[in-house]
Amino acid sequence: MLTLKNIRKNFGTHRVLDKVSFSLGEGQKVALVGQNGVGKSTLLKIAAGLESFDKGELIIPNRCLIGYLPQEALALPGETLIDYLRRMVGLADLEREMKRLEDDLEDKKVLEEYELVSADYERLGGYDFERRAMRVLEGLFLSHVGLERPLIELSGGEKRKAALAGVLLRGVDILLLDEPTNNLDLPALLWLENFLRRSKAICLIASHDRRFLDYVVKKVIEIDWFKREAIMYSGGWSEFAEMKAHASRRHKEQYRIQEEERERLHVSMEQKKDWVERVKARVAPDNDKLTSNFKKERATRKFDASAKALEGREKRLNDIDKPQERLPLNINLATEKNEESGIVLKQLVFGYQGAAHDKAFFRGGPIDLQIPLGARVAFLGNNGVGKSTLLQTITGTLPPLRGEVRCGSAVVFGYLMQEHENISQTITPRELFKKRLPDFNADVAVLCLSSFQFHPGVLDDKIASLSPGERVRLILALLTMLRANVLVLDEPTNHLDLDAIEALEEALAVYPGTILLVTHDRLFLERVELSAKYLLERGKLELVKNYAEYEQAALPQVKRVLKRLEEKYGK
Repeated sequence: MLTLKNIRKNFGTHRVLDKVSFSLGEGQKVALVGQNGVGKSTLLKIAAGLESFDKGELIIPNRCLIGYLPQEALALPGETLIDYLRRMVGLADLEREMKRLEDDLEDKKVLEEYELVSADYERLGGYDFERRAMRVLEGLFLSHVGLERPLIELSGGEKRKAALAGVLLRGVDILLLDEPTNNLDLPALLWLENFLRRSKAICLIASHDRRFLDYVVKKVIEIDWFKREAIMYSGGWSEFAEMKAHASRRHKEQYRIQEEERERLHVSMEQKKDWVERVKARVAPDNDKLTSNFKKERATRKFDASAKALEGREKRLNDIDKPQERLPLNINLATEKNEESGIVLKQLVFGYQGAAHDKAFFRGGPIDLQIPLGARVAFLGNNGVGKSTLLQTITGTLPPLRGEVRCGSAVVFGYLMQEHENISQTITPRELFKKRLPDFNADVAVLCLSSFQFHPGVLDDKIASLSPGERVRLILALLTMLRANVLVLDEPTNHLDLDAIEALEEALAVYPGTILLVTHDRLFLERVELSAKYLLERGKLELVKNYAEYEQAALPQVKRVLKRLEEKYGK
């Protein structure tokens, strides 16, 4: 059982969470949604015991194991995959503690402490760890990289799989997952969906992947941007989105009716007050003053009472608050068409020569491909096959090993890298924009950033202080100002909230330039109208005619892996 009661959290004078209350029972799978910056990651850290809170109560049973997956998991210098997994599970600390105690086991107190530590070590599967690690790595299609492989050599997707494996290997009772599907390839994504559905652990999942949420969760908790309170809905993402949209429309309609009635009452009240004043101002004839004054007084009392009654009814029309909505994210990716903005890959061989790039040796190709002006091309494939490497080679970030990339003289690349490696986090947005924009204007930049939901002061904040979702929006703002005619988008939906993803989909729908896309977001792939999809496998490109068939083809492979793992390792 995981219970939060009236949790409140402030960062300085800024209230992040307020009166957050909910309770989750065994096996419940719940999504945690809300706009970037609303406090989802903070709430997960509080539930994991990694972040303090100012008020409220967190109730977790004793000896309950918690697995927490952050958005960005960092490896230690020189750390291998198996070392990383042992550290993430908690075995590395326990092993050090056991080794420290072993020299003094004749002491009764030391022996008791050693027995407690070794019991925790056994409970975490320390004596059978490598077998269990291989089980999870096989499920995530990562076993091929080798347990002794340095983590720094892995691709972004492979690193994410490693982080996820470290959490799942704890054999936890509560899983707290912050964007678990980021960078996961299709087989691993399908495996994770099946794993979580079968798991008896409580799962609280912050995710932008709408298909994933529909398949895995049965409830949705939304953190309201304005009130910072948590509201729970039944059903998956689609049901939540429908209920939310219906509630919003109903609220707006009720408020409209209330305000129309308020206006009607106000007009009627003003009319009656006007009538009262006109009656009071009426001059009676000298021969009938008594009767006229009596009638005037009676009419005045009548109209005055009626006006006061209307005024009372108007004051009672405050039951329905004005709907509060953030300004929508405005992504304007306008560019000018130019016939000299095509791209040709000629016998292109791409990859890394070795350790000089902190990468293992990789080579793909040769590839011949023409990408004309306005083409919308997606590159599909599993993690580690070289999709990001291919994009880096096309944009000139990485030189070809052989062959060539021919770009038209008018090509202007707008590049959103998977892990935002193309922007330094030690500089400010002002410095970034000055570097990338020859005609930089601070006022224009502030106006642009405001349309991406940034406050004006962000221009001089360090990029390192921004959340992952804010960094994506910052890069999108830069792409808007660049007016790039070739957008190179490597996992663009990573870290974006659901409103921002839908805004990006709408912007790309009317974008006239060329799009080169790598994504594992299945619904995003459907909604961005593509002219071609290519599967990158064993260094070669193969045209994919039907994505649904490609997805279905991966499912039997996942089921075979699940069955094989059950036979080999047990459930």
